[in-house]
Amino acid sequence: MREVLHITTHMGGGVGKVLSGVASYAARTNAPYRHRILLLEQPQKMNFIDVCRAHGVEIFCAPGRKDIEAAVRAADVVQIEWWHHPLMAAFLADFPQIRLRLALWAHVSGCWYPYISPAFLHVPQRFIFTSPYSLDNPYWNEAERAWARTHTSVIHSSGGFDAIRPHGLHVRDDRFVVGYIGTQSYAKMNRDFVKYCAAAADIPGIEFILVGDLTNAAQIRAEAAALGIKEKFRFIDYVRDVSAELAQMDVFGYLLSPRHFGTTENALLEAMAAGLPVVALDQCAEKYLITHNETGILIKNRDDYRRAIALLFMHPEERIRLGNAAREKVLRDFSVAHTVRQLHALYDQMVDEDKRRYCFCEAIGHVPHEFFLYGLPDELRTIFTAQRPTTGDELPPILREASKSSLPHFARVFPADVQLRHWQNDFCGGEP
Repeated sequence: MREVLHITTHMGGGVGKVLSGVASYAARTNAPYRHRILLLEQPQKMNFIDVCRAHGVEIFCAPGRKDIEAAVRAADVVQIEWWHHPLMAAFLADFPQIRLRLALWAHVSGCWYPYISPAFLHVPQRFIFTSPYSLDNPYWNEAERAWARTHTSVIHSSGGFDAIRPHGLHVRDDRFVVGYIGTQSYAKMNRDFVKYCAAAADIPGIEFILVGDLTNAAQIRAEAAALGIKEKFRFIDYVRDVSAELAQMDVFGYLLSPRHFGTTENALLEAMAAGLPVVALDQCAEKYLITHNETGILIKNRDDYRRAIALLFMHPEERIRLGNAAREKVLRDFSVAHTVRQLHALYDQMVDEDKRRYCFCEAIGHVPHEFFLYGLPDELRTIFTAQRPTTGDELPPILREASKSSLPHFARVFPADVQLRHWQNDFCGGEP
């Protein structure tokens, strides 16, 4: 049996779900590849690790350099799970100089921040995107986009939907629930989310339920209060049983920033797998996940949003039609079995090729503040390199987050980097 070694920073969030899903599925189906997973840091949450171990998947938690190199040597294929985490950047800059076969799976689009440069695509033996949207990168020229389309792969990072139960149509007169599951930070959620909700707030009995990180809930409540719709919002912290929350919803309203970093969007796919009708903006990865008026509704503005929600409120049969088609598509095209088949087919190609050494420094830099800069498209990089007075107001929300590969995140991970510390003080104020 051949062996794949996944190297990831941690097993949290969507990456943890997909890695546990892929490795566990391969183990229980006696697939020709055995998956092992190496974490660069000690885990904070064990749920996905426990799933892996229950299926006999070996996990290495923050091993030393010698153990990392031994695991790399033992693997037929090494796969980097990448989203520009600071620790992964440092690991790639000091990548083991061992002959190996290397794939890199990008779990962000690379079309904004974290940015994927054309040079980065050329380093690994195989570069894998998780959405066709990445191939539209607006910062590449046409020749660069053409090269990416013919020299990279796209494999959606699905961990499966076994835990998602099909949604039944609600028959009730007093409530019409539009739900959202995921981060409530404006680093990903659309900055006008509350205004979109306000556009549909006159629909009888409408209620907006937001499930997920509550760090931005106070601001959303304040914005809703200013628009006179505060009583229509309900907030629920992260839950283990997502399916139970989806079962309370009539519609899934997934309104993201036009410059969000997501790709496979598991929250959206879970809603579709539950048979919910989904409404999303016609942009980014969403336009590749939803077929308009077949498996959901894509909108362009607030007027479209109000019309879509009103249509679904007034026509339950449309909710059923769209939800059933969405569930069928997700279970067919985004199953963990489909993901594993695509990955294993790629590995079959790789194992026939010679092993070699890899150097990432030309693509990501040599020192921590360069790692951060190399993850910025030009229009953001000039904020840090321009010789003019700047303020933190120029930074988009993603760069001011506490984590998510933000400036404070890099400064916290690399406290000895003087340049990062200066930028942290100049743009974010005080210590990271």
